Amino acid sequence: MKPYLMIEWNDSKTDAVGWVCVYNLVDGYCDGGIRMHSNVTKEEVQRLATVMAWKHEACKPHSSGGCKAGIRYDYKAPDAEEVLERFIVAMMPMIDVGVSLAGDLGVPYSTTRRIYAKYGREIPLTKTMKQNKQILENMRTYNHMLESEVQGFTLNNCITGFGVAWSADEAWKIKHGGKKGRVFIQGFGCVGASCAHKLVELGYTIVGVSDALGVVEDQNGLDIAELIANKNNFGEMDRSKFKPSYKTMPNTDWLNVDCDILIPAALEDVINKDNAGKVTASLVVEGANIATTAEADEIFKEKGVDVVVDFVANLGAVRAYHSVIFGNLEHDGQAVLDDIEGVCRGNTRKLFETCEKEGMFQREAAYKIFEPSTSDPFEI
Repeated sequence: MKPYLMIEWNDSKTDAVGWVCVYNLVDGYCDGGIRMHSNVTKEEVQRLATVMAWKHEACKPHSSGGCKAGIRYDYKAPDAEEVLERFIVAMMPMIDVGVSLAGDLGVPYSTTRRIYAKYGREIPLTKTMKQNKQILENMRTYNHMLESEVQGFTLNNCITGFGVAWSADEAWKIKHGGKKGRVFIQGFGCVGASCAHKLVELGYTIVGVSDALGVVEDQNGLDIAELIANKNNFGEMDRSKFKPSYKTMPNTDWLNVDCDILIPAALEDVINKDNAGKVTASLVVEGANIATTAEADEIFKEKGVDVVVDFVANLGAVRAYHSVIFGNLEHDGQAVLDDIEGVCRGNTRKLFETCEKEGMFQREAAYKIFEPSTSDPFEI
C-alpha cells in the first residue's frame, strides 16, 4: 500500500522545507508527530509515516491511521518556533479535517498545543469527532493528565520511554530469564532518560548513555538519577557533574561501549551497514523510529542479534492518546501506564513467539503481524 498523501512546504522567510505524509486514514482520521532537525528529508518523513501506520495497528483498537511531518531546520535556532508556527498554519486545512500533528524530535508537544490554541484549535479532530461530547471531554482530560507527575517526570515525558523499557525487559526475560543485563542508551532526551530510569528500577545496569555532546560510560553503572537531574532541555548532560569513574568519548565511538542490550533512542538510521558489525549487544530495542537500516538487519540476522522493532517498543504515547480519548480507559496516570505496560509486554511476547514458530526475523514478523487493515478517505 502506498501513502495516501504527501505535501511539501517551503517557508517564505527562511530556507526551511517541510513535508506532511498521510500514510492511511481510519474513519477519516490520522495522527503523528512533527519533527524538526537540520537533516530531515522527504523520504524520512514517508518512512516515519509508514511506521506510524503499523504502530497504530499494534496499539489497537483501530481508531487512527498513521501520518508524520518533518521540517528541515535547526530546532535550536532562535526562530525555530516561528518556523514551526508558519508550517502548522500552512497545514491548517488538513489539520481541520482530522490530520492530527503533535510533537516529535525537536518539537515539544506543549509547543504544538500552544500554537493550536493561538489559532482557536485544540487537538485536531474530524467533524464527527468534534460533535462527540465524550471525545471532547476526554481530550481535555488527556491534556491535563499529561502534565501530572510520575516518578519525577511528567506523564507526557515518560510514557514512551517506560514502554521501551518494559519491551526491553520482556524480550530479555524471554531470552535470558531472570538475569539482568547491561544497557547502553543512545540519546538522552525524554525517551532515553525515562527509559533509563525505568530499567534501573527493573534491576538493569546502565553502563553508558550518549547525548549530542558525546558518550559517557561506567561499566559498574551510571548514576542515572543524577544524570537526569543535571541535563538541559535538549537532553544534554552537564559534564561538570560527572563522577571521576566516568569515561567520556566522542559520539563516533558510541558502539565501543560493551553492553548486552542496545537502545537507540534518538535519530533514524543510526545503526547501518557501516557500523552494525560493531554491535556487541545480543538485543537491540528501538526507542527511536527507523533506527536500524535494512542492511543492518541483514547483519543482525547473521550475528543472531534480536530486535524489538520501533512500532512495538515505542508505542506508549500513541497507545495512551487513543486509549484515553477514544477508548474507555480510566482517567488516571497509573491506569495509563499499566495499560501501556500490558500492551508493550504482550506485543513483545507475540513478536518473539511468532519468530520462534515461523522461523522469522523480528522485523519481518512485526510487519506481518501488525500490517494496517484499514485505509479510509477523508471525512468531507
